[in-house]
Amino acid sequence: MENIIEISKLKDGESYIVPESDYGRAEIRFINLTYFLFSIPMYGGIPVFEKAYSREQIGEMIKEYESWT
Repeated sequence: MENIIEISKLKDGESYIVPESDYGRAEIRFINLTYFLFSIPMYGGIPVFEKAYSREQIGEMIKEYESWT
């Protein structure tokens, strides 16, 4: 629930790191009314683009990154 609130508050050009470990699990960037989901490698490094989502798909996006192990 907390992630939904933080993601919903993003303004154009902002990003949110989904916390899980020292490096995070995912990064979400909000650009032009679109959320871009990036996975963060387990031991750090450059985030990898996964998929783009609309505002109505925030729940689907959260389910996607929560499915990552």
